[in-house]
Amino acid sequence: MANTKIEWTEETWNPVTGCEEVSGSWVHCYAEVMARRLQAMGQDKYEDGFEVRVHESELNRPNHWRVPCKVFVSSMGDTFHEQVPDEFIERIQQVIADNEVHIFQLLTKRAERLRDFPEWPDNA
Repeated sequence: MANTKIEWTEETWNPVTGCEEVSGSWVHCYAEVMARRLQAMGQDKYEDGFEVRVHESELNRPNHWRVPCKVFVSSMGDTFHEQVPDEFIERIQQVIADNEVHIFQLLTKRAERLRDFPEWPDNA
């Protein structure tokens, strides 16, 4: 199940899209460039470009994957952005906990907020 060209993962899951600069590495942000491209293509999820958005419709997608895989969470944003409600992050945690057959990979530049959610399942 390799549905992405990212060599270190097999699937992407984007319940959160969008971000803002945190460090100087921002000039190399592939997700912002891709979001603008998807916006130009008329993709509903990116109608606001790279503005931070949560996507309720994405939450249950991992529940339908039957083959175990490595999942890059919010590859097109930052799950721990300040604009993402705590409750939504907790719901992401629950989906991860409910799908222990998968390995979920979360990357963030906001590690200080990650610490506010200590109860991560072993598969995250």
